[in-house]
Parts: sequence; C-alpha cells; structure tokens
Amino acid sequence: MVMLDVPSAVNHGESVELSCIYELENDRLYSIKWYRNDVEFYRYVPNDWPPGQFLPLPGVRVDLSKSGQRSVYLRSVDLNSTGTYRCEVSAEAPSFQSVSAERDMKVMVLPTEGPKIMGGQIQYNVGDTVAVNCTSAKSKPAATLRWFINDNPVGPEYETEYSTILHEDGLESSSLSLRFVARDKHFVNQNMRLRCTASISRIYTMSNEEMFVGGRQQSSPLQITENGSKGEKSP
Repeated sequence: MVMLDVPSAVNHGESVELSCIYELENDRLYSIKWYRNDVEFYRYVPNDWPPGQFLPLPGVRVDLSKSGQRSVYLRSVDLNSTGTYRCEVSAEAPSFQSVSAERDMKVMVLPTEGPKIMGGQIQYNVGDTVAVNCTSAKSKPAATLRWFINDNPVGPEYETEYSTILHEDGLESSSLSLRFVARDKHFVNQNMRLRCTASISRIYTMSNEEMFVGGRQQSSPLQITENGSKGEKSP
C-alpha cells in the first residue's frame, strides 16, 4: 500500500516536501523511486552509498540533505516543476513486489498587482451605454475575472470574455469587457461603482474599483484579499 502526499498547487519559488507513505508488511525495502511525468529524478536505495541519489531533470531541484526514505524535498519550484509525480516502492526478494501512487502538482505564479479597468467616460446618466474593459496582471494560470455593479454580480449576458493573452515569459492575462445600459437601479445616492475581481483558485483574489460620483470619476483604493487576509493599496 502506498499513499502519496503532494500539494495540488504551490507558488512559484517556494520549496515543497513530497511524502511517500508505504507499508511492505514483512518484506524489506529495496528501493524508492520518484518520477515526474514518468521521468525518474530521485531514488533511495538503502544498500547503496549514498542511499539517496538525484538524477538531474529540468524544473526539479532536490535537496538531498532533506530527502530520504519517506520523502523528497524540492527547492525553489518553477513553471517547469508542474506535472504528475509518482512514487514507486519496490521490495527485496523473495516477493519483489512493486507498488506506486501518483498525484498532480501545479506551480502557480500569482499576480503582483490588481486588475486594470479601462474605458468609460467621466459621467453617466440613465440611458447611457456603459462600456469598460478589465485586464488581469500577468500570472500562471490566467486569473478568472468577474464584474460587479454596486457589489452585485453582473450577469454573463453583459460580459464578453476574450482569448487568454500569452506573454513571452510564459505567463498569461485575462480580459473581460462589460457593456450595459445605465438604469436607475445602477445608481445608489447618485453613485455607481464598477468593480472587477481577479481570482486564482481559492487562494488569491485581487480587485479594482471605479466610482462615478456626481459626474466625476474617482478611483478607490485597491482592495486585496489573499488567503483570507485583507489590506489596502493605492492604485
């Protein structure tokens, strides 16, 4: 029996420990081999010296001092570290049994700033057409964008999603436009707030907001939420 503990997602530049928990019953361990996308990068053989050996592989940097019989420690993961990781455990004679387990790990690059809102006009009145666009900062994977009017989510019929923007460094950006006709319900105390939120999985959310007050356009502080914590940053 083998159980593999591999995080499904990890941030670019972080170090991570992959654990392989196994039970051989009465058999003795012959070797443990680690693979990424079916290519071996680390093996632990108790009868060899040294028992732990690293086989070079792009995107994989093993810290031998922290790796061993039950785990392998990867330093400073990058985009090339993304893949399917497998632990294969083999027993000595007489059984020579071999068991394995695998898990996927994705390396993410989070945005360093909030999404940008572009377009629009200085003042909107009832009956005017509002047309604005939101573009996320570079990340991997591209962030998911959502529009809100006065904190109310916008229906998809008012949004247009564009193809993901691919950058030379391998990172990506998303772009989402918003178009609707301004109605009385869109103004609260003569104010209309448009907010665009960019999120990646459940671990990172950043927003930017534009407020139209008395015919004058004002930018609010950027609201940032990361792993459940909140802060403020000037746009």
